[in-house]
Amino acid sequence: MRRTVGIGAVLGVATAGLVVTAPAAFAAVPAFPDNVVVFPDRDFVSVEGYERYAGETATLQVTRANVGVVGSAKAVVSDSGVAFEVNHPGGVCWGAGTGLNVTPDIKAGDVVSISFADGTKDETTTSSATVTGDMVRDGTTITVQGKFGPEVDPARMEQRIINPDLVDVIGKRDIRAIPGPIVPAAKGGYSSGLEVRADRTFTATYQFDTLEAATTAAAADLGERAMYWQEEDADGNRQGLTIAEYGEFGGPGMGGCPSGPGQQGAPAGTASVVRSADKTSAVIKWTAAAALPDADKVTGYSVEAVNSATSTVQGVRLGATASGTTLTGLDSAATYTFEVRSMAGSKMSVPFGPATAAGPRDETLPTLTVTPVGGTTPEEAVEANSVSVASNGEVFFTTDGSSVIEGDGPSLTAEPYTGPIPITAPTHVNIATFDQAGNHLQESGDYKPVSVAAPATPTGLAGTQTQNSMALTWNAVTGTDISYQVTVYDTNGTKLATQPPVSSVPRQNVTGLTAGTTYQFTVAAKNAGGTSAESERLIKATDTATDRITITTAKWKTGDFRVVGTGSTVGASVQVFRVNADGSRGAAITGATAAVVAAAPPGIGDYSIRLRTNVPTTNPGRIYVVSSNGGVAGPFAVANG
Repeated sequence: MRRTVGIGAVLGVATAGLVVTAPAAFAAVPAFPDNVVVFPDRDFVSVEGYERYAGETATLQVTRANVGVVGSAKAVVSDSGVAFEVNHPGGVCWGAGTGLNVTPDIKAGDVVSISFADGTKDETTTSSATVTGDMVRDGTTITVQGKFGPEVDPARMEQRIINPDLVDVIGKRDIRAIPGPIVPAAKGGYSSGLEVRADRTFTATYQFDTLEAATTAAAADLGERAMYWQEEDADGNRQGLTIAEYGEFGGPGMGGCPSGPGQQGAPAGTASVVRSADKTSAVIKWTAAAALPDADKVTGYSVEAVNSATSTVQGVRLGATASGTTLTGLDSAATYTFEVRSMAGSKMSVPFGPATAAGPRDETLPTLTVTPVGGTTPEEAVEANSVSVASNGEVFFTTDGSSVIEGDGPSLTAEPYTGPIPITAPTHVNIATFDQAGNHLQESGDYKPVSVAAPATPTGLAGTQTQNSMALTWNAVTGTDISYQVTVYDTNGTKLATQPPVSSVPRQNVTGLTAGTTYQFTVAAKNAGGTSAESERLIKATDTATDRITITTAKWKTGDFRVVGTGSTVGASVQVFRVNADGSRGAAITGATAAVVAAAPPGIGDYSIRLRTNVPTTNPGRIYVVSSNGGVAGPFAVANG
């Protein structure tokens, strides 16, 4: 069953003696109706909203300070309210579409981000607020202990007990304690309060009206939770939410998902073997085996030669930096299978592929094709981004000028060929291929990088602002394989963040900005030849937060156009506008207007615009919604349907 995390209001509290240290980040905390909700104890993430991206593929990443990306997945966004879930029944596994096949052990401080092809990126930083032990019942009173770190503002924290059986006793499945003294619950049945102490511990106290209610609550299986949210908007929506569930276990949340880092086996790489012409020795080389994030690191390698007739084994164990060795004293009349395995902690990997064994003696040379063929001198070096090799033997190469062959086998400096050899500077490449009989061929050549000029500096940077975003556009730069890099500065010119690169399309929507604040923006172009200078700075302020407008959904089909959203001012009127090619506000869509009406909970308004006549003949593409009180939402992609 898919789940939607409930969102509600919370009472503020002043807590003496505590200093809250906010994490340094620039990417936006998701704005309602979007959210990234992290359940660290189950290594589970629920992504909510993002219906404007329905049908598109989003990338979710878990990033840890001083480590990097420790988990990732790609998923197609649904239009059902829950965009998608990762590591939860009905969702996708960690590693889906990314190849990072490990279920991350999500910890406090890990940043869970969602990104899209247009450069939009939101993130939630996993909170340290957690329950530290089982609840304790004393008569009709239950207490729950917990702790939290310096990044937590207790005013945005609460403790909950979850037990569906409570519905039959007090009419609801969960009860909560918020910072402050013990007070009666709004609908009765119990009173609660959350004491927050200067040593960053807390005690939640629940006093029930009946012993039955207290006993039922205490019978909850894994029911103690600590909840923390990074931001709360004017409408009481909790954004950037972490839900820590005491007693839950991490790892794969469903069958078929990859194991966690602690259960990962030792990693395997690829290996190659060249046996000498007299068959008494063999040169074995391998690529480094890289452990998945947070898994046991590779501590060494085991290299063995197994006599196929007698099963006699001879070999050696080497350290983690080794990449090759020579086994001597082989029986020249025997056939051997050679195995390379990595060692990580107490684990040993499966044999590296491909498995190779000695074959009968022959004198047929192996084949060798090098593309492109290199120059014969440095002055005649051939331009290339990379050099590819095809052969029916084992291929080795060097790029440091050293010999690729030593005796009947590859030299100590030779590297196994596993894919195109990159050319990033003038390089002399030596290439050799060996068969199992010791026959070999060698080629060499000089190469230099393809001469690609760095792109021109983009011009025409312009922006259309809302209260919390800036839709940037600029003139496309001539060239191939061009991408763009947007950088954001504060009003004084101090760099705030570099946005995710944008491929080919000369526009990007920068989110997470503060209403009524002036920013500076630049854009640079990138290609294989380098990065251009930054454009002239666009200095522009976001709209003042006089009225908050959001777009929840926007859909078009022949004869039907509908836009639904929220507004913070009941009675304000809203109008839908097209978006020009340069990202600015275009013409109003005739008839696409409505008033914001009151909606629950109090203080939140919503609007619904639906055209069945004078409907645009084609999908408008992207839209803005503008309030008569000055609020602006968009640009927002209109879905078909």
